[in-house]
This record gives sequence, structure tokens and C-alpha cells, in this order.
Amino acid sequence: MSDSLHFLLCVTVLLLLFSHSRTAEPFFDIQDPTFINECIKEHNRYRTNVKPTASDMRYMTWDEALAISARAWASNCIFKHNPHLQQTGRMHPTFTAVGENIWAGFPYTQFTINSAMKSWADEVKDYNYSSNHCTHVCGHFTQVVWSDTYKVGCAAQACPNGVADTTFSSYPGIIFVCNYATAGNYPNVLPYRNGKSCSKCNGDKCESNLCRNSTRDALKSYNWRPDWDPALFNCGSFCKALLVIRPVSILLIFLSVFCLQRYYTNLYVYE
Repeated sequence: MSDSLHFLLCVTVLLLLFSHSRTAEPFFDIQDPTFINECIKEHNRYRTNVKPTASDMRYMTWDEALAISARAWASNCIFKHNPHLQQTGRMHPTFTAVGENIWAGFPYTQFTINSAMKSWADEVKDYNYSSNHCTHVCGHFTQVVWSDTYKVGCAAQACPNGVADTTFSSYPGIIFVCNYATAGNYPNVLPYRNGKSCSKCNGDKCESNLCRNSTRDALKSYNWRPDWDPALFNCGSFCKALLVIRPVSILLIFLSVFCLQRYYTNLYVYE
């Protein structure tokens, strides 16, 4: 094989390995301010505009621990509710019971926070406030507008091997999980009290038809993870990425040195 073909082969292999090492599934950081703000904005948008109007609808803010639980459950890539929702201390270090909404779809580009939230909010067509009755699935909507719920934490997980228990489980998909506290959807209880907006805020500040309280709405940090988090028992995506990248990087270094020595024989390095 000629020197030019040897050189071309080296360059091709290096480029392929480099492009492979750079390939990664979409990642959604639960600490990303843009992601957090979009989740909060969309939830409060639907809470502000409920019909009939709510007299006691609380403003919703982010909760770090709820997002951690949402991420841990989403990492399973299964379209089922978390079995630990009603178990004290399993979903959150302080809230005893947690609510949950789940959305799944494919391909990755199918997901936006807006589209996922809209699918939940659109269940309003199947809900009758007067009778507090659903003609079809509407629990996602009622949780979004549950007036006593004031904290939310969400996570979106790419699932390259598919989302289990869906009709598209054999295709690369994505799952979006939101956890809520205090939990909503209690049987035979209305999601909110009808009346003039903010008329039952009990001293809270009224903002965009929602009851705001600086103490209740304060953001908190938690040095906590759920004891059922799969990452505690398995090598997570970051760990797996390192296992792939490290040997690939070593191979890249050796190939680079080989190519340099093979085609630049007069190249020297001095200390």
C-alpha cells in the first residue's frame, strides 16, 4: 500500500473514532435554569387560566428534591408511575406524599416542555368541574391545577433503547416526568375552590391570579437522593460515557503518534 493510502487510512480512522467519541444522547439537566424556568412557566400558565376561576390557586415553584426523584424514576425508561409515591421518605426528604405526571414520545425531536404540558392540560375537555368527574383520563390535568400543590420538579430522559410499556418501545424515545408536592388528586375532592381569583389567598400576595408567599415559595437545596435510585446500584450514563471515552481516547493518542511518526519522520521533540 502506498504512503498516501496509509495516510488517508489513518486520517479516516481518526475521524471516525473522534466522531464516535463525541456522539451522545440528548441530555436534560435538572439544574439548567432554562429547563427549570420553562417547567415553572408552563405549569403556572395553566393554573392562572383555569375555568371556572380559582379562589385559592397557589403559585408553583421548583423543588430540587422532587426533580432528583423525577430524574431517578425517568432513568428507568418505563411508562409507569413510581410505586414509591405514597411512601414517606422515599420520594422526598420532607413531603410525605408526592404526585406524578408522565409523558413519553418519540423521536427525541417530538419533545418540548410545551407539547408535553399541553397534552396534560388538554385533558380538561374530559373533566367536569361541577360533578368533579372525568369522562376519560384527566388526572394529569387535575394534578397540574391542584390548588394546594405548590412545588414541582421535572426531568426529561432520553431512552435510546425505547420507553417500555409504550406502543413505540422498540424505537429511541424520551420520557418526561414531573413530581408534585403537596400531592393532588385525592378522591372526591375538587382540585381547587371556585371563586374570585385570589379571594381565598389568606394573606398571600396575588400575582396573575395565583397566591404567592415568599416563605412557601423559597427555593431549598437538599443533600439527598432516593434510596431506590438506580444510579446507586448501576453504572449511570455518565459512568458509561467515561468507560467508552477513556479507551477511545487512548486509541486516538496511539494512532495519532503512529501517524505522526510514520509520515513526519523528521519531527523531533526537545525538552
